[in-house]
Amino acid sequence: MKKTVLIIPPNDAEAVLIYELAKAMGIQVIRSAQPHGATLDRELDIVPLVRDGGWKRVVIVEMPGPEVEARLRALGVEVVILDHHHYTDLNRAHDAKGRPLPSSLEQFLRLFRVTDARLRVMGYAPKIALGIGVMDRGFFWALREEGYRPKEIERVLALRRDLLARHGLLRDEEKQMTAARKAWNARTEWNGYQIVMNGTATGVREGVSFMVALEVKRPTPIIFVEKKRGFLYVQESDRAMDLFRAFGGFTFGLDRNWGYRNVPGRNRVTLDDIKRVITKCD
Repeated sequence: MKKTVLIIPPNDAEAVLIYELAKAMGIQVIRSAQPHGATLDRELDIVPLVRDGGWKRVVIVEMPGPEVEARLRALGVEVVILDHHHYTDLNRAHDAKGRPLPSSLEQFLRLFRVTDARLRVMGYAPKIALGIGVMDRGFFWALREEGYRPKEIERVLALRRDLLARHGLLRDEEKQMTAARKAWNARTEWNGYQIVMNGTATGVREGVSFMVALEVKRPTPIIFVEKKRGFLYVQESDRAMDLFRAFGGFTFGLDRNWGYRNVPGRNRVTLDDIKRVITKCD
């Protein structure tokens, strides 16, 4: 433990919980301020920082960066990756045998041998804490599939809110939910997909996802076009991996969800491109 450092961006509920557990356990932590989409190569001076810190094992949570990882290994450092996503040219959603990986929280608990008893000592109800990872892995639907009762799901959601609030991640919640409601109400339908267009700088995907979970109460295929932010997402779709293979980007939610960001220097993806791939593969 004294020779281990955890590198993590506490930018969502799962990462916040891992961060809090690590701190409570006395694990040394390098906290990244990056939002969603964090990568190791954007952490300035991370290699000399690890070298000067004298750490022999670096545990990296959902911050892909093969080149920087290679430089860390060249120092003689053991590099451990906690992740469960696909990225362009990088499969971190499966193990060496091709099996889907559990959530990063579940991997963290296993790596550091965190028992239910230890979770209780740190102030967490084990099943509810684990639910944060289950939800990150497969959203509401994974909680239901794994036997969480409605009251337990409410407790998972309450813990999620507490985690986000403690780290200032709910500051824009009212603005985000207002934008999400407006975008959802203006949705159109195509080929069994709800199409949600958002022209504001406020992300709506998460807000809409919670609306669907609480109001529609079943997995619903959705295409999000967040034009101003440059993001496109396709959720709850058998075509997510087809889109990933066609355009790159990233996957989440057991490879049933795909995302892509249009940035300068990268091939631009449009709604028509997404429709073309889905139509071709159906």
